[in-house]
Amino acid sequence: MKFRELRDPDRLHALIDAMLLMETDAALGTLLQQIVDTASELVGAHFGALGVLARDGATISELYTCGIDEEERMRIGQPPSGQGVLGQTIRGAQPLRIDDLAHHPGSSGFPENHPPMLRFLGVPVITRNGHVWGNLYVTEPLSGAPFSHDDELLLETFGRVAGAVIDQSNLRRELRELTVTEERERMARDLHDTVIQRLFGVGLGLQMVLPLIGDDARARVDLALDELNETIHDIRTTIFEIDQDRATDDTLRQRAMALTSEVDSRLGVEAHLQMQAGLSQQVNEHCAHHTIQALREILSNIVRHSEATRVEVELSDDGDFLVLTVRDNGVGFDSGVGFDNGAGFGRGLRNLATRAHDLGGECVVQSSPGSGTLVKWTALKKA
Repeated sequence: MKFRELRDPDRLHALIDAMLLMETDAALGTLLQQIVDTASELVGAHFGALGVLARDGATISELYTCGIDEEERMRIGQPPSGQGVLGQTIRGAQPLRIDDLAHHPGSSGFPENHPPMLRFLGVPVITRNGHVWGNLYVTEPLSGAPFSHDDELLLETFGRVAGAVIDQSNLRRELRELTVTEERERMARDLHDTVIQRLFGVGLGLQMVLPLIGDDARARVDLALDELNETIHDIRTTIFEIDQDRATDDTLRQRAMALTSEVDSRLGVEAHLQMQAGLSQQVNEHCAHHTIQALREILSNIVRHSEATRVEVELSDDGDFLVLTVRDNGVGFDSGVGFDNGAGFGRGLRNLATRAHDLGGECVVQSSPGSGTLVKWTALKKA
């Protein structure tokens, strides 16, 4: 309902309050729960819910509810997955009003211990790019009468508000990430342009005085030079880690090539890249960005912990999945006893596994002491 069509002052005020949620910085889950509560109250429904779609775009992964307490939820068991009439609002991307759920052809029934429901009103939650993000629905009007056309228009407006709240929350997150990225880039520049140059200067000065000092002092200076070289290597590795895959028009191949070349030229590990022809065109930007970040993390782990001298990187295709395979000739570790025993690999490997899972893939690590390490990381190409 366009709010200029609203005549009920209570409904108008409640809708304006919901719109003002876009200006708050509360957690997205809190805002969505408030939308469900307010929409249910305003429409006059006993039950309400907002379902969030999983990455497959068809099933519900999260559910915010109103009218059912925690004890009742536990008795019901698994939340709905998006089948039946819930799936119709998702697939059709339009409102659905039902006066008798039991006799509706799209109804798939209710699980045991679920409260009885007769009337249903559902609308899609659509973000500004037209993506169906989930659905908002209410059941059982307190009046006992069927939901009206005005109720449908009002709930549809709340669905739009929910989409706007999601857009705003995503925008805030992106801005925060941009701020963090800019700060990381500044730190990387400072480390490279100032700290490393000063360390080089100190090392050069120590080398110049070596011929002028005795044997005992020379041994101590040589040790200091070794420590300086290690420190410079650590700083370069840190710069490599905190650098970001900046917004760019470069293809996945170009970014992967630049990354492996950087490891080779700046970090002293021979790195080779093999990539399947045409793969860059099959992968969307979201997947490409996270693939480069995963490759950066894998290479950083290798440089820091593996003592490897050579790394083989391969990017290939496996149906709907992109496959990143990285093999090194380092010291390896016992991957059978868990990531935490991987000579410092633990947190990095967990991060890789989480990133892969978020993109619909997985991360598999194979290693043994003295035999190097193989990391196979996969992601949906259109994730």
